[in-house]
Amino acid sequence: MSALTKASGALKSVDYEVFGRYVDGVCADTNFFHYFSYQYTEEEARKLGVVGWVKNTSQGTVTGQVQGPEDKVNAM
Repeated sequence: MSALTKASGALKSVDYEVFGRYVDGVCADTNFFHYFSYQYTEEEARKLGVVGWVKNTSQGTVTGQVQGPEDKVNAM
């Protein structure tokens, strides 16, 4: 991150969507996949101090948005 970005307190917002039924190489049923995604996302967001949302889609994916300081969002 540049000195200008740090000094200005630049914020970043990222939209994402997670596809598939495999988590770290392990086949997961849809309910487990969604639960794991919510739990992991919430825990990591709290650790890093970012905010956002996450939800299931009708296509069986998980979508969301993360917002916060650029370095923290990049870490997420």
